[in-house]
Amino acid sequence: MSVRASLEVQLSKRALVCPITKQVLVREGAVLRSDARSYPIVGEVPFLLADATEAKPSAMEAEYRAPPGRLDWLKDWLRREDYRTKSSLAACARVLSVPDGSLCLSIGGGPLRIDEKLVNLNIDSFRNVDVVGDAHRLPYADASVDAVHCEAVFEHLHSPTVAACEMARVLKPGALAFVCTPFLQAFHGYPSHFQNFTIFGHRKLFEDAGLEIVESGVCNGPAMAMIQMWRVFGDLFVPRVLRPLTRAAYVLGRVAVAPLDRILGERENAYVLASTTYLVARKA
Repeated sequence: MSVRASLEVQLSKRALVCPITKQVLVREGAVLRSDARSYPIVGEVPFLLADATEAKPSAMEAEYRAPPGRLDWLKDWLRREDYRTKSSLAACARVLSVPDGSLCLSIGGGPLRIDEKLVNLNIDSFRNVDVVGDAHRLPYADASVDAVHCEAVFEHLHSPTVAACEMARVLKPGALAFVCTPFLQAFHGYPSHFQNFTIFGHRKLFEDAGLEIVESGVCNGPAMAMIQMWRVFGDLFVPRVLRPLTRAAYVLGRVAVAPLDRILGERENAYVLASTTYLVARKA
């Protein structure tokens, strides 16, 4: 099994660059430096934001920054056990099936690490984040990344077209990206929530960035969409005295109804009521 490229490996590949000038960065002690700019390294995590104030999380900051707790294994299990379609799982696995020593970038990765080969990039130094950077200005050189994973990120980006073009820029020719984005999900803002995408809007976003869409489909299907909406509706609009009932119904739905998505999500019309859709894009 391949492991993620360390900071030193990324530097040796000349992959890390200034997010503003795109000049290659070199290490000088606890700093990464280009000709004109320098960026700090804190605990082997480089902070490579063009503007340190431009992208700070709010609603999820406490959870993302919190050290691992006794119940984190349960939270992580609930995040993983979301009954994705077999086609989406197989697509993600194909994208990450790259040779040892490859640089695989997870844009928006953390606090989970879904695969040990992924370098997690996020807008602050949350748990399991390896590089602090902005999806709108990726601190990676042109054609330096062997594979990209990006999940539940594009709805939070104020300029998704810019971010899609950045993803295309850093991918090597022929390299693949797996991108999963919500369609029917409630507002969840960290740092904000700007848009969701239909499967067709999702495809066009990356086609317009110059990438070839190899495959697309449903990741989380209709059952998960309805269950998630029920949870939010119960938490926000049901009288407080009745919320234990709505939360119990949500848990029951996760256990008894959500598994149906492994079947429903593969249906031809599942995109009409999907929670999330995915695509695999290739750089020509």
